[in-house]
Amino acid sequence: MLFATPLIAQVNCVTTADQLGPYFIANAPLITNDTLAPGISDTSRALQLTFYVSWNCDTVDLDTLSSTYMVEMWHADAQGDYSNVDGNPNNFAYRGKLELSGKATVFHTELPGIYPYRPSHIHIKSYLTDAWFTDTLVTQLYFEGDSLLQFDIASSYPERWIRLDTTAKGYMGGFAFGLQYIIGTAEEEKTTWTCFPNPAVDKVAIESSSPFAQIQVMDAIGRVYYEGTLPDRQYLDISEWPRGTYVVRINEQSRLLLVR
Repeated sequence: MLFATPLIAQVNCVTTADQLGPYFIANAPLITNDTLAPGISDTSRALQLTFYVSWNCDTVDLDTLSSTYMVEMWHADAQGDYSNVDGNPNNFAYRGKLELSGKATVFHTELPGIYPYRPSHIHIKSYLTDAWFTDTLVTQLYFEGDSLLQFDIASSYPERWIRLDTTAKGYMGGFAFGLQYIIGTAEEEKTTWTCFPNPAVDKVAIESSSPFAQIQVMDAIGRVYYEGTLPDRQYLDISEWPRGTYVVRINEQSRLLLVR
């Protein structure tokens, strides 16, 4: 059972990840009219959510980026059943992709039913659709006040709870996807520095035409491998770093670094 609380959007600096779950189905349809099919048949269970995207603890205006932010979502119906699984209809009910725009996108669905022994929740996979580097956030959203939260692992992640307000016919809430980083769709041409060699194996140098500020190097899931200052052309030891893609950030400018 859910109880009403004041409508306050959950705004996070970073939203923690969760498992994709066993019920993800690829190629879900694009959501039209901001309503997840098959729509709202029970107005008492109508759920209106306002989605935001935040980075560096601040709301992002997605229209300033040249790539769409997509949220794939899926949840159980009122009876706690998922479409496309366990012999249920292959109709993509309560499954879809929502394109977010501006600073907020309003979205409509029905309150998910209680999946056996678990609180109500919505599965989420979100990402920039055409970016050279970005977070892909896979997580699950829950509802503050759900009586089953205290018995579930979700009780340890209040940053993923949606606070609901009861309207005359249904529920309203808001949630911000807090990303660890959200970088544009191409490397910035006006960067005043470069890193070399790239790809790199044991060491990498950074050369700049202007004084350095703070340097930060992080991997693809946001773990910081270096943070500090580095004299011009001094090599940074990366011999113990795992192979992969890293992001180097200096003075709010970013470049990719490949480590082999």
